[in-house]
Amino acid sequence: MNPNTAELKIVYDQEADVLYVTRGQPEYTDYVEYADDLILRFHPETKQLVGFTLVDFSQHFAISLIKNRTSRCLSELISTCTVNLLIETKTNSKGDYCSMAQKPNILFLQSDEHSPHAMGCESNDIVQTPNLDRLAETGNYFDAAYCQFPLCTPSRMCMLTGKYAHRCSAWNNGSILYPEHLTMPAHFAEHGYATALVGKMHFGGKEQHNGFQSRPYGDLRGRAGHQRDPLRENKNRTKDAGVTEIPSSLLQERVVNEETIEYLRSQPNDQPWFLLASYSRPHFPLTAPKRLLDKYYPDNVDMPNIPPGHLEGTHRYAKGLRKTFNTASITEEETRKARAAYYACCEFLDECVGDLLTILERDGLLENTIIVYTTDHGEMAGEHGQWWKSSYYEAAARVPLIIYDTRSEGTHGKRVDAPVELNDLFPTLCARAGIPIPDDLDGSDLSNLMAGNSDGWRNTAISEYWANQTTGPMRMLRTPRYKYVAFPEDESILFDLENDPGEFENLTGKPEHREVETSLHEQLMDGFSWEAVQQKKDSDKERSKDWTAPWGGGTPNQYTLPDGRIVDAELCLYNPVLRDEADGD
Repeated sequence: MNPNTAELKIVYDQEADVLYVTRGQPEYTDYVEYADDLILRFHPETKQLVGFTLVDFSQHFAISLIKNRTSRCLSELISTCTVNLLIETKTNSKGDYCSMAQKPNILFLQSDEHSPHAMGCESNDIVQTPNLDRLAETGNYFDAAYCQFPLCTPSRMCMLTGKYAHRCSAWNNGSILYPEHLTMPAHFAEHGYATALVGKMHFGGKEQHNGFQSRPYGDLRGRAGHQRDPLRENKNRTKDAGVTEIPSSLLQERVVNEETIEYLRSQPNDQPWFLLASYSRPHFPLTAPKRLLDKYYPDNVDMPNIPPGHLEGTHRYAKGLRKTFNTASITEEETRKARAAYYACCEFLDECVGDLLTILERDGLLENTIIVYTTDHGEMAGEHGQWWKSSYYEAAARVPLIIYDTRSEGTHGKRVDAPVELNDLFPTLCARAGIPIPDDLDGSDLSNLMAGNSDGWRNTAISEYWANQTTGPMRMLRTPRYKYVAFPEDESILFDLENDPGEFENLTGKPEHREVETSLHEQLMDGFSWEAVQQKKDSDKERSKDWTAPWGGGTPNQYTLPDGRIVDAELCLYNPVLRDEADGD
């Protein structure tokens, strides 16, 4: 036996419910306990032994199971009482949890501006999203998931760092993800994962990777990578809603699928990967293939639910958004067509997700994989007289969230109604992958909720808004029953979502709700200061000048060539050469 090889013996004491670990060499007759030096990690649902950490050793080790017992469960350990493990000395400066089987892959699917109300699994019987519905039924669907900032760039910054907006300098769509903030892909890369981003991410400034080792396709010039229809003016989001003129094979979502498949096929079988595929739809421009728009427009689309007199009584913040976007000028017919186009975009997105998953499953690339689906924020789509996002209402701040861990049958099909945040994805995926959870995160591990255990859960979600387009910043707290929204100067908002799911009645100031309002305000503002955050925002504005992107314009999306050069992906769309057949030119 190699002198650097030791043998571990794991003994399960059923009465004490304790695992004892001993280590010895062949020449020993006695074993020495090292139980305090080795932490075993079992999957919370399957009880499968998924990894371990060696503590206080001068060196770290890689582990292999005798007889390839990679599928042994705790119940089998109990029945056999012992499992022998071989430990081979291996330098590892990172202190990873060393997996006894391949670490799980992470397939992170993200859309843009997808309201949870536009999904079949959310009881919308008009919009067709069968693939996402099936994924929700197979995995965990979170009925009360919230973004931390209902705007593109800031929401993505919060999700990738696991921090609230004011803690990661996420202020608006031009914000910079500064290097002191560890990102989810950077952390996974540090622990042995190949990380890639395909598609839109809307990063501000010159740094366009932020922890992703590879970006084969996307908005690499730091602009919003939304394909404008080349033969349309694209000046008005609702008036220009309709049929896309772009060939289906060139649509951003189709290219995201192709580049995702190509990247994953290029990875070695023993290389765990973390890939984020980011689709532009259903974000505007609200254009979709004709076959899909025809399914909804003009007769198969619902209209916003706005009770008589409701708009006049809404908060000043909501009135400011309607004024900024001039939504009062949107006609009923515009609303009908734009909502139909939005539903068509949602169905097209669903088709693309289904196509991708079908191919990856056929190719065996979904084995040992955790699949996540979410979006950066919702879409008001005319509800409460508003369009787009930037609001505290459910249609804008709440998001669809699905987590499907293919290894964990005990969680499949469970819906979670506790309030959760996109911030929670960072620690959750770390825990599921068996890598350390960074200390400086605002999010929490969702694994217990996924298993149906809500004991000890915080039962809150927070969202903020600091960008322009509104009357000022806001901060929102969601609990299982209530939603409370605070402003630096304006009166607060309190909705009882249990009795008023449409958010039509503001209970602020009503005597019977004063105690609840006070309690929620104290909870939301604990350790938070409007003034301190504003000072940080002002400081970041000055700092951002050093991070300005060095390039000019270009098409919405680019390719990264093998030698690292960046080239425009859509010149054929935005520099068309037209031939007039009638003139014979």
